[in-house]
Amino acid sequence: MATRFSSQFAAAAAPVSGSLADPARAILGPKRDALLFWGAPLAAFLFVQLWLRGWDTFVPAAVSSQAVIALFGFVSVLTWAHLIAVVPRAYLNREVFTAYKLRLTIVPALLLAALFASHTALVAAAVLAVFWDVHHSAMQNFGFARIYDMKAGNAPNMLRATDLRLNWALYVGPLAAGAALAVHTVYFKQFDGTLLSALTSVPGVLDASHAGIRLAAMLAYAVVIGWAVIDYAGAIRSGYKLPAHKLATIIVTGAVSILAWGFSPPLVALAAINLYHAVQYFALVWVKEGGRMAGKGTALRGGLLFGLGCAMFGLAYAAAVSGRPTLFVAPFIACSLLHFWYDSFVWSVRKRQV
Repeated sequence: MATRFSSQFAAAAAPVSGSLADPARAILGPKRDALLFWGAPLAAFLFVQLWLRGWDTFVPAAVSSQAVIALFGFVSVLTWAHLIAVVPRAYLNREVFTAYKLRLTIVPALLLAALFASHTALVAAAVLAVFWDVHHSAMQNFGFARIYDMKAGNAPNMLRATDLRLNWALYVGPLAAGAALAVHTVYFKQFDGTLLSALTSVPGVLDASHAGIRLAAMLAYAVVIGWAVIDYAGAIRSGYKLPAHKLATIIVTGAVSILAWGFSPPLVALAAINLYHAVQYFALVWVKEGGRMAGKGTALRGGLLFGLGCAMFGLAYAAAVSGRPTLFVAPFIACSLLHFWYDSFVWSVRKRQV
């Protein structure tokens, strides 16, 4: 048994395919991928840490406090702004819109009607958005890993299930094991006064069970990592070539997830995670849809209009969510849910749509 597992780990450690310096294996190019895609989690984490520590060290406390507030405000607006960035992909790309016309027209109307008609539905949607965002972020990491597989020439379904488990565990495991879990579950208190008011007890129940949840998350994390090593070892023996960019994506994302969710204050972790997530998404949308958004004009003009539109939406979202969920926030909550849902089908490695 020991010999078998030793050989599997040795196979998994086999030389990777390609190089991070190979432009043919990159999405935007070696340097830009290192900053905007596979290296974005580390760049965002270091930026947030340096920003917080730098201001705290070299300027008066009052100025430092304002700088910290400015950082969190900027990241919040950027996070909300990226939600509307799916529009060029879903509605301006004729191929995508034609393929999913009913989903892109009827479902938004039905969702908005439900949120306007029922306060309970509005609150439920707001809470769902918090937890769907966790899954969505994990799946974006999964998506980049699969894109690098595609660019390396690997079959679109090879190790797909393994990568789903792995990327979900790398992101959600540290979150569930750390203090950030309470920051997410506190949103259940918004059910107070609704038909689902019993759910307000969820934060207390989970807090009382946090030691058990932490242990379960750590065990699940270890099991999934080990399972992935075995799967990758078998695939490599069968001829699979592990792309350097994919390996870098998995290592960097996993390490930052542990550092952020496991060892940083929850708000600092949220700032770093949301910053790299938004940067990756904006970069991907621009590389795939930038030419279409520019139209007959210049790329600079198209980029400015795209950025301005997203920024205005982000600022409006910030104003809408400043208090308890009201009807004014319904379109923004709907946009969050639609963004998460749209991303599950408007980007497809298996259909070579990225």
